[in-house]
Amino acid sequence: MAGNAAIPRIIGIDLTRSVAIFFAMLSHVWVVTNMDNFWSGPSADFLRALMALATPTFILLFGTMLEIVYRPRFVAGEQGRVAVRLFSRAIQCWLLYCVSVVVLYLVADGYSLKFSVATMMLLGVTPFTDILKFYAVVLFLAPILLWLRNRVGLLPLVVAALVVHAAHPVIRGLPSPLDFNMGMYAERVVTFLFGVGDAKLGGPSILHGTSLIIAGMAFGRLIAGDRTAGAAKQTVGIVTRASYLLAASVAVLALGILFYDEKSLAELGDMSLRMDSDPLYFGAGLSGAIALTSLAVLLTQGLSPETKQRLEKPVFFGRTSLFTFAFGNMILYGWPATPAAFGSAVFQAVLISITITALSYLFDREVRRGGALAFIVKWLQAKITSFVNAVFVLGTPRAKQA
Repeated sequence: MAGNAAIPRIIGIDLTRSVAIFFAMLSHVWVVTNMDNFWSGPSADFLRALMALATPTFILLFGTMLEIVYRPRFVAGEQGRVAVRLFSRAIQCWLLYCVSVVVLYLVADGYSLKFSVATMMLLGVTPFTDILKFYAVVLFLAPILLWLRNRVGLLPLVVAALVVHAAHPVIRGLPSPLDFNMGMYAERVVTFLFGVGDAKLGGPSILHGTSLIIAGMAFGRLIAGDRTAGAAKQTVGIVTRASYLLAASVAVLALGILFYDEKSLAELGDMSLRMDSDPLYFGAGLSGAIALTSLAVLLTQGLSPETKQRLEKPVFFGRTSLFTFAFGNMILYGWPATPAAFGSAVFQAVLISITITALSYLFDREVRRGGALAFIVKWLQAKITSFVNAVFVLGTPRAKQA
């Protein structure tokens, strides 16, 4: 019989997710306002590297949620329900990605009807929303990852993730579709899946991103222990675990700072290392993400239940991450002005940030209040879930009659 044990929430993870989505939108605002033209040097490089933590943090937390929320249900016999939930989420990501492509088709140069349709089919590229394409794929792969986690254990998965990065020179040296005159669409697909080739995609690839998801699963196991039903009671609390993880990640970051150079810092922020699937990007991103999440857990774990409940309102970015990322970037796609001076760039950056924040807050408030918007959102989600369930039924062999 499937288990239904409640999974206690860790508010620090919700807080970190909100910070990550905020950093992601700030990095996109930086690009739209041409801030690089007005602010450069080590301070700007450091700020961009800090904002670049958004992607590895978000992917790490996805793996963490797989481990501490979905795996206990998966082990308890709810594999079908878990798969339906993940597949439904994948379709939501893909639909929002398609909507963002429609906006690009309407407002951006270079997005012909043919290229826009190809982009919806995951063959193209978008300026900011390709991470939705990434999540659409990894959410479909997540049940397989959970199955492997239970079948072979976590350690072999971690070793496999490390091998991917150890093999970076080999992977980057492999011939790509363009070497066989197969065209740019094929090049983008192979780069998106494996990090092979020179297609200018935001990344990370599915292969390299999955290594971060596995790291997130390991992080979830380390910080929260085994949350499956029947697991031995944890003798070490979350605060102690978070303290150790924070100390270890800060030590790694401190070691990196001792040997860093300005070129590497700049490349961490301008996506050069990310597009190259460089191990330095993943090492720095993973360490920063663990440090940020562990610190948030330490700051919030000892709070009273009443304080935690009050804290849930300001962390609306975490609850509206899909909405914020999709519609926030649509605002950026249609933003008309191009600043010509530093003051104008700062003003527009603040104005866009306030607009996106207000939009996300209002969306979260309306959904929590259960009004018409909440009804529409839940209706759409229910339709998607019904579709996935129908596909599951069609794909499940009927029991033979006695």
